[in-house]
This record gives sequence, structure tokens and C-alpha cells, in this order.
Amino acid sequence: MVYKISGYQLLAMTFIYQLGTTIIFGFGSAAGRDAWIGDLISLGLGLVVIGVYTALRHLNPGLTLVEWFPAQLGRWLGTPIAFLYPLMYLYLTGRIIADTRDMVSTAILPGTPLLVITSVFAFITAYCCYGGIEVTARMGELIFPIVILMFITETLLLFGSGVLHPHHIQPMLDEGWGPVWNVAYPNGITQGFGESIALAMFWPDVKDQGKITKVTLLATMLAGLMIASFDVLAILVYNDLFSRFVYPLYTLLGVISVGNFVENLQMFGVLYFFATALLKSVINLLTALQGIQKLTKMKSYRIMIIPATLVALILGMTMSKNITEHIYLQHYKVLVPYFWVPMFLILPAILLILSWIRSRVQRK
Repeated sequence: MVYKISGYQLLAMTFIYQLGTTIIFGFGSAAGRDAWIGDLISLGLGLVVIGVYTALRHLNPGLTLVEWFPAQLGRWLGTPIAFLYPLMYLYLTGRIIADTRDMVSTAILPGTPLLVITSVFAFITAYCCYGGIEVTARMGELIFPIVILMFITETLLLFGSGVLHPHHIQPMLDEGWGPVWNVAYPNGITQGFGESIALAMFWPDVKDQGKITKVTLLATMLAGLMIASFDVLAILVYNDLFSRFVYPLYTLLGVISVGNFVENLQMFGVLYFFATALLKSVINLLTALQGIQKLTKMKSYRIMIIPATLVALILGMTMSKNITEHIYLQHYKVLVPYFWVPMFLILPAILLILSWIRSRVQRK
């Protein structure tokens, strides 16, 4: 029996996937104290991108992400293009492993061997993949309320600590719209929002197909507002200095102090990071595995879990030497402009136009 995802599970998975590792790194820090404006612009554009993805689902009913391209472009052209997505998400699984490696080794357990950190994370990811989308969906519905509760608790404790200074958010746009727009495009709308096209692999498994668009847009709205809220809190505490921190959320939690009793709740940041990073890595790896399965007509993807996890682990250990190379060189200079923009924006837009034209011709 094929497991069917409920609307709440889809909401939870989409929300947590879009948070991913974004909340721990600081989404719009390049814009300084105007980061929250860049976040909101990214959210607006991200909703448009998600609208494109859900429109593709509507025009290609019952098909997954990797089946859209052969259906519209033909087997000889569409299949090679479709194969790019499983490969991309296998690589992105490796990037999350590298994120975990850098976070744990620099901020939490500096003396722990890197191979131990990455191997444990990769093992948990592989174990969850054996449970398939059923286990993943149930993980999402479990993690979702915990993340919301931690966010509310953190916000209240920051207010109670007296470390929030409203004047830090002024003046707004003192450097103009340039830095804000650089936050929003291309990184802002591709990271999290653009990556969410991975969930199109599982949309045919949703119980109520009529709710997919509304639930996905709602989850996107919630995730975007939470990301903006985190940046606002960081700005109110640190002014534009927060842009200099590698892990602003982790640093932010260190300033909480209520009655000299509730202090240094950086473990909240650790829980945020691992909860969202784990679910995102599982979804990415499942997307890669099920995408390859459908394109190669394999009976099951489970035989590929161990080899794929080993590839992701090797990538996570070798793709970068340090956090600076990992984020500022590979991510901003290479990955976003040359891979994410074409695969998350240009190709889906072209496919949407072709799907719409074909549907009009078939209707006539």
C-alpha cells in the first residue's frame, strides 16, 4: 500500500525544508541592518517561484519532478535534463553534511574528529531514507511544533533579557536598495524557496491533491516570515554587526539572561540546526534516489541508499577546506549563479511555458 501524505505533513515538511540551514547561517546578513527587508522581498519572489512549481504540477498531473521533463520535452532531450536534478540533490546532501561538519567542529565540539561528526549525521540520514516518505513525513509533523515552540520561547526570553534595542534597526536603507536586492536575487529566492522543487517528487503522494498549492504557499509564507523574524531579532541585539557572525542565531542565543538563572541557551541553536538540517538532508537524498529510480525504471531505490550516502559523505568531507570556501566561494560564486538559477528558475519557467502551450493545443 502506497503511503499518502496528509496536508499537515506536507505543511511541516515544506516549512522545515525551507528553513533548512538558513536560520543558523543568517539569511540576509549581507544587507546589514536592512537584512529583514531583503528577507521579505525574497519571500515575495519566492512565492512566485513556488507558484511556478505548483502550476507545473497542475499542468502535469500525477507526474513527479523528474517526469515533467520527458513528458514535455520527449525522452531523448527531457531525460538527460531530468537526470540533472537527482545529481544536484545528491550534491546538496553532501553540502548539508559539510554544513554540519563546520558547525559542530567550530562551535560545539571543536575537538571531535570531522569524520566522526559527518559519519554519524550521514548514518542517521541513510537510516531515515530506509523508512521512505512515510518516516520523513512523520518526522516533519513531529519537528514542526518543536521548532515553533522553540522560536516563541527564544523570542520571549530575548524580550525578557532586555537586550533588544529598537533604535538599532534605524536608519533603514542608508546604503540604498543595492545590498537589499543582492540579498533577494539570486541567492534569496533560490536558497530554500527554489530548492523546494525537490518536494515535487512527493506531491503525487499527497492525499488531498487539491490542497497542495495552498499548503505549499502557506508553508512558504511561514518559513519566510520566521527567517525575517530571526534577522530582526539579531539586528535589534547586534545592529549591523550581526553580519560579521558566521552563526548569528547560535551567537544570539548566547546573550539570553533572565534573572541570572536562564542563560546561554545556545543548545536551542543546536536543536534548530540538527532538526531542520536532518529533515532537509533526508528529503534531498530521497529526491535523488527516487528520481534515479523513476528515470531508470528500477523496482526499488533502497539498494542505492548506502552507495549514495557514501558519495554524499565523501563530498561533504572533501568539497571545501573551511567555512569561508564553503559558503562565500562555492555557494555565492559558483553554485547559485551557474547551477541554481538555471535549474530552479530558468528550466522550470521554460517548462511551464511549454506545458501551458501543450495544454492549450490539446484543449483546442
